[in-house]
Amino acid sequence: MKALCTFLAAAALLSVPAAAVADGWYSPEAGELAGSQAVQFSIESLLTLSEFQGQMLSYQRFLTDNRAIRVAAGLFLDLNDSDLDIEYYGGEITGSAELTNWSHRGTLKLQMLFYRGNGPIRFFWGAGPKVSYTDIHGEDINYYPYDELEFTYYVRDIDIWELGLQGFAGVEWFINRMFSIHAEYGASGKYTFEDRVEYRIDSHDPDSNRKIATSTTSPEFVSDGVRFGLSARF
Repeated sequence: MKALCTFLAAAALLSVPAAAVADGWYSPEAGELAGSQAVQFSIESLLTLSEFQGQMLSYQRFLTDNRAIRVAAGLFLDLNDSDLDIEYYGGEITGSAELTNWSHRGTLKLQMLFYRGNGPIRFFWGAGPKVSYTDIHGEDINYYPYDELEFTYYVRDIDIWELGLQGFAGVEWFINRMFSIHAEYGASGKYTFEDRVEYRIDSHDPDSNRKIATSTTSPEFVSDGVRFGLSARF
């Protein structure tokens, strides 16, 4: 993916001089954009390309010259396992701990875009729904010496749903038939639903065992900031 991003960035930059003609810059002809498709990348510092819309995949298709649909999807996975040795009583006795944490997150955005203008630089605006789900799980087992080897067991389970609507506006510069550069500012309104369950089990002190379950909901309105992107059309 990194090699592909570097190639696309170089190709787009090298194509800029070729896009210029005697009477001005390249401009899509009537009907040229309708039906075309593009994959999009985010342009970050030092012309580094990454995922556009903050997602693993961003795909756009022009329905007409002035209207397009965009789908952005992402998937994040993380898993950490570790074993620790713990010294007690100045190192005379050794205990241990086993730590397991994993999480995954999936996000989907569906957006409609509307373009205005007929030149190489065109204004666009759009909006669409977005949904994401996050699942977080953690287990900590601590073994420690007492009269005999004891343990404390902690478990955390967190489920988070986010449902919202994202709006944005920006400008796009059509460099040539294959590449365009765009900048857009977005803002989102979303509602977050979080369910959290925590367990604690202590083999030495069963009276301290507990289960805590909480559910929270919260509305939010946040700025998504400005994103600079590169579209590669095909």
